[in-house]
Amino acid sequence: MKRDYLLPTRFRLWGWVLLVPSVLSGLCSLYHGWEPYFAWMDELSVIGMTLSLLFIGFARCRQEDECVSALRLKALTLAVLVEYAVLVVGTLTCYEFDYFVFVCYNLFMLLVAFVLLFHGLVWLWRKGRLTVSARTWLLPPLYRRIGWMLAVPFAVVCVCVLFSQDFGLSWLDEAGVVGLTVALLLISFSRERQEDEYIAALRTKALVWAVYVSYIILIIGTVSIYGDAYLYFLFSNLFTLPIVFILKFRWMMHQLNKEEGSHDK
Repeated sequence: MKRDYLLPTRFRLWGWVLLVPSVLSGLCSLYHGWEPYFAWMDELSVIGMTLSLLFIGFARCRQEDECVSALRLKALTLAVLVEYAVLVVGTLTCYEFDYFVFVCYNLFMLLVAFVLLFHGLVWLWRKGRLTVSARTWLLPPLYRRIGWMLAVPFAVVCVCVLFSQDFGLSWLDEAGVVGLTVALLLISFSRERQEDEYIAALRTKALVWAVYVSYIILIIGTVSIYGDAYLYFLFSNLFTLPIVFILKFRWMMHQLNKEEGSHDK
């Protein structure tokens, strides 16, 4: 289990170099728009910001040890919770075209929150102002069952809304987004019955892997989808990260239980 899906340390510098022009390009695109012959700059700014934040957030520290890994898990878990809490609030308060603008901002909420939280925690820890505690922001195991009970009906609502002709953030749209978000978070962040350091490492690997997949899909969709269809793509991609994390983590747990079962024999 040496593979941790992290990038080499030098990628962090490349990320900072790429971030500044990408942010400036994105702000110009969002507030002023580009001339028709510069329309491709919209896509380029999204791709640039995505890659730069991934490079900064998931490049290894020069001294990558168990404490840093624990801080990474805490920061990434909290960043996911912050992103989806903001998504719930925005879904309940933003409507029609404003919601598209909100979703565009929220695309990078996870990565920005993670970069700030992780590097802030590591800085405090190295200055001796923070101790690595056992607190993991996880819920009791019972909440996973509640999450599965909520996930099915709200997933059906979201699918019906997505393919209906009057897609436009009615109260049913909001209920579907909020309900499915809460359900997936309950499933994703409930403790295992025996939560130890090894399972925490598996959880970190699965979360990092899910973030990669989610933002790779975002890049592919940004390059290949245009016009009104892009809103549908963004709506669908809201749930990619928790779904991929659940699938990856449960598969890793299945493999772990299978290995332990074979050792018991």
